[in-house]
Amino acid sequence: MMRDKLYPMRSGLLLLGLCFSISAQQAEQSAAKQESREQRNAYSSTPYARARDNPAADSVNEPPPPLGAPAFPSHPSLGPTPALIIRNFIDAERKFRETLIQFSFKRDVILQTIGPGGEVTGEYIRNSVFVLDDSGQRVEQVVYHPRPTINEMKITKEDIQDLAGSQLFGLETEKLNTQDSSYDLSYVGEERLNGRPAYLLAVSPKQKPNPHQMRTRFFVGQIWIDPVNFQTIRLRGITEPHGKQRFPLFETERELKIEDQVFPSETTADDILHFSNQDVHYRIKVRYYDFKRFASRLKIVEVDE
Repeated sequence: MMRDKLYPMRSGLLLLGLCFSISAQQAEQSAAKQESREQRNAYSSTPYARARDNPAADSVNEPPPPLGAPAFPSHPSLGPTPALIIRNFIDAERKFRETLIQFSFKRDVILQTIGPGGEVTGEYIRNSVFVLDDSGQRVEQVVYHPRPTINEMKITKEDIQDLAGSQLFGLETEKLNTQDSSYDLSYVGEERLNGRPAYLLAVSPKQKPNPHQMRTRFFVGQIWIDPVNFQTIRLRGITEPHGKQRFPLFETERELKIEDQVFPSETTADDILHFSNQDVHYRIKVRYYDFKRFASRLKIVEVDE
């Protein structure tokens, strides 16, 4: 009879111990969940996490991009902030311009109008030796320029200016060096370009370009930069203002590795220009090559055609 009484008592103690054990585990799990929730909330309130969730929140002079924009790198603590990326890009672009001043190079330009069947209906050819003087001004000596055969549209001074300006460089660095910068730059995110990672920047002028000042040109578009040295590797965009003229969407590749810089290799465009009275299929092919460092610094005097 004693054995029968002890058995229920022993079972009750075991059951009570089990209840205490389950309650303790639940308390620990609840505490762990609360701690994890607090850590996530604390992390999401940090500036770096906000930059990750909203890539351009830490950009320069630019509001956050719309929903659906490419996300910040999955491990933001391993990479620079958007603001630092932009500053490093500006420094790298300035160094590129300072280096390019010390080089001459050749540039072959072919501008074409294209017919409905894909045939070439007109052509503008301009081959030049291209240099920069000591002040950084672009100077061109034309070596071959046959009579143009384009009739559907007129090749204007602004077209020629863009060939030597935004289509070659994208941004003018002097417009970025002062506190009154003419451009808004924002970090969009990371992309893979030709199988390798690249940072993508969006570029736009702070103020709408004035169509009555056509010679004051602005690049509007995107710039891909190397994530290691922050040098430009691709430009894609358009030049403004347009006024009554029309200008194509172009793309410039920088693929020529010379010393510690990457120089432009080609510019291309294949676009439909919508004029008030007609549409024109317009194509651009530009090749940059034969870069040679000057033996000494010379003052360059422009030579007319």
